[in-house]
Amino acid sequence: MHLPESLSASTTTRITGFNGWNTGKFAAGRYNGSYQRSEGGMALFDTWIERSGKARFAIAGPEISSTIEAQCRMRERAIAVSDRVEVTTNPMAFRCEFEADGRAFPARFELQEVTGGGTAAYRYERRGEIALGGEIVQIRSVHDIVGTSNGTITPIGYLFEQNGRAVGALELNGTPELIVPDGTDPGLARTLTVASVALAVFQDPANRVGD
Repeated sequence: MHLPESLSASTTTRITGFNGWNTGKFAAGRYNGSYQRSEGGMALFDTWIERSGKARFAIAGPEISSTIEAQCRMRERAIAVSDRVEVTTNPMAFRCEFEADGRAFPARFELQEVTGGGTAAYRYERRGEIALGGEIVQIRSVHDIVGTSNGTITPIGYLFEQNGRAVGALELNGTPELIVPDGTDPGLARTLTVASVALAVFQDPANRVGD
């Protein structure tokens, strides 16, 4: 995955436990937790398609007093033009709400498909944001691969930014890896970790198009 130069001096943390599983436990350095996820959907007359998904996870670790629990939902609608071509009518939207110790927690996570306005028509680009513990971080999908001129259709990872400055990244090529610059504030590192777990548990419907 192509990364900005500002992330060259960074620590990489593998997020284990997600590859191919829909329930289980995960670990990300000093953070750990459990998760559940599922996919659903329906097609009317093989033309009107609705895709949906649910996920939940709990995470504990540095800068988290007990645990943070997330409840996430995804929805997307499309029309099948042919066996291999679809037109999206309601773009993908993935959102999480949070609790701590069973009570609502003032935080949010959202990720959406974006089209037009400089985006590539042949790519499934995503934009989003997480707000947690006083930190607000913007999220955008990455499709460029080092050493090649052709990028990926679906996201190969995500870049985390604040005010246009890269503050971290998540690579999804294989086992997810969180990339955080050395010396990052612990509170920001926690927010990036929670965002990375939400992205790791997310089952992108773009990976199912044409199945």
